[in-house]
Amino acid sequence: MKKLFILLSLLFFSITGFSQCTPNSMFTFLGLPGVYPPELPIPNIPLVGIADGSLGSNYSQTLTLVVLEDTIMDIGFLLPAAAVTAMNVAGIPTVYTLDVNHVTFDVQGLPNGINYQCDISNCQYPSSTDGCIQLNGTPTVAGTFSVPVNMIINIQLPSINIPLYGAVGGMGQDVPAFAAQTYDLFISDATSIRSIDFRNEIYPNPTTTDFTIEVNSPMNLIIYNSLGQIIYSEKIINNTKINKSRIGSGIFIVEISDNNSLEKHKLIIN
Repeated sequence: MKKLFILLSLLFFSITGFSQCTPNSMFTFLGLPGVYPPELPIPNIPLVGIADGSLGSNYSQTLTLVVLEDTIMDIGFLLPAAAVTAMNVAGIPTVYTLDVNHVTFDVQGLPNGINYQCDISNCQYPSSTDGCIQLNGTPTVAGTFSVPVNMIINIQLPSINIPLYGAVGGMGQDVPAFAAQTYDLFISDATSIRSIDFRNEIYPNPTTTDFTIEVNSPMNLIIYNSLGQIIYSEKIINNTKINKSRIGSGIFIVEISDNNSLEKHKLIIN
């Protein structure tokens, strides 16, 4: 019955889908439920975070969705308190392996001008289904934006007969929404300075301790935190090593410039 439901759902969604994005096979091959690319690096996965954008320029980014098929969960928080008490007295466990009916996604925090679309209607995916979300548009505001991708899992509660209480469960139930992945999206402001291909490097990136900024000529260095505040600046002549203790941990924007060029790098310090 469940397989029939999935088959019919896929047929319906293939007709009503409205985004032309394609899931990234690198992530679907892993089979690990979640939203990709990861914001923080994971072993053997080189694609990290989402692309930065520019004010007034078209932005496009594809997120890959891998939906779980079943899950082990303590369902106590979904049941009436009296039912849980009765289960505890009767020695009935509240932890079960549950079927997942579907998972619904939504994206929050996008800057004005950027919207999202899923490759199936209502962003609601049957269990064990791969999908994608397309972020697209022209941003009208600049800054650093926290973009959570929220997930609501609808599970099939088992039917449980509790002595002196009665039957509970036996229905679909939404687990409260939570952020499956939160991205840092940087939209740069318009500038009259000519942007060029990166000539300078920052390594290692991500890092947990020191990082080195390698430049080919004297440059102005400014480091911004995720709120857009300047937390470090200096004039650098050649390669410069900076320790984590001088700026802390988090996600930063490193601006390297001179009179003719401007580069902005995303730096992650764990």
